[in-house]
Amino acid sequence: MLNSGAPPDDPVAAERRRQLANTIFIVAGFSAARGLMETAWVLATRQVSGHVAFVWTLPSWLLLLPLAAGTVVLAGRFSFEKGNRARSVVVHVLACVMFGLVHLGGITPFRVLIAGDPLNWPHVERAFVIAVRLLLYLDVLTYWAMVGMYLALHYSNLRTSLAEARLAALRAQLNPHFLFNTLNAISTFALKGDQPAVTETIGRLSGLLRAALDEHTEEISLTREMEFVDDYVAIQQIRFADRLCVEKSIARDTLEGLVPTMILQPIVENAIQHGVNAQRGRGHVDISAVRDNGSLVIEVRDSGPGFRSVGAHDGIGLANTRARLEQLYGSHYLFEYGSMPEGGASVRITIPFHHRPA
Repeated sequence: MLNSGAPPDDPVAAERRRQLANTIFIVAGFSAARGLMETAWVLATRQVSGHVAFVWTLPSWLLLLPLAAGTVVLAGRFSFEKGNRARSVVVHVLACVMFGLVHLGGITPFRVLIAGDPLNWPHVERAFVIAVRLLLYLDVLTYWAMVGMYLALHYSNLRTSLAEARLAALRAQLNPHFLFNTLNAISTFALKGDQPAVTETIGRLSGLLRAALDEHTEEISLTREMEFVDDYVAIQQIRFADRLCVEKSIARDTLEGLVPTMILQPIVENAIQHGVNAQRGRGHVDISAVRDNGSLVIEVRDSGPGFRSVGAHDGIGLANTRARLEQLYGSHYLFEYGSMPEGGASVRITIPFHHRPA
């Protein structure tokens, strides 16, 4: 059955959820904070009980909600972007004054009634003037605090969205690269007339691509990552047969650790293409993973000629690996590669060990 719903990582849906969460947080949070400040002011100046202070300020709380929602809308429409800053300043200066006047004007009649005074213009005017003199500055500060918080969350989300888009682009580069190499191997089998190898390789490739396309997260467990590697190695062993030997040494306490999705496939591919394929006879690829002082250390070694020069292997695979690690972990990672003294090449990734809560 076809699923017509949006995929789990739909960026548009994710951005809408973030914006909704930000709006709810700002409207509810700042309305509550402003209401509590006013309640504290009533308690301090009128010497009344908490219940009376809450009743006295309840209209203020309720009126703040739509005013806060309007503030968020204005902050999104006039966000001080380049070329629009002067206009935004004028709009927000006028809006903050209107915010305070509408808020205080809306609650003044209720204050007059609660105080037991007759609801006539002289009493309302006098109460409004007192409210403006004592409370307008709080409304102005609340307005600008909401605008500042909205812009901070907006630009934080924008950076997150850009990072997610860049990660998706980096992963998208790997798929055609890997696909081209595998299809090239299939064409080689076809030219040799090796029909069983063609059939098996296509079957393995379809399974691997299906699994890769089903993954919608940037990080998966090392267990799942090694399943990808096993599928890829199975395809390569059809091609290399007895010339390829892959050995794994994966510590049990590393299997639940999270790693970037399909981070090892291009490294193993480089080891096979530039290591095993570049030597005569049987070639070895060793994959290991251990935990070390809060870090997950993954290493891929091969028995080939090693790195002949700096950047010799640094094509799409290693370049994208470094870029993805930097995007996900900032400066909290190590990516090392080079030739080993005993021969062969080594690529080592060190990232913080972390896992999904049970």
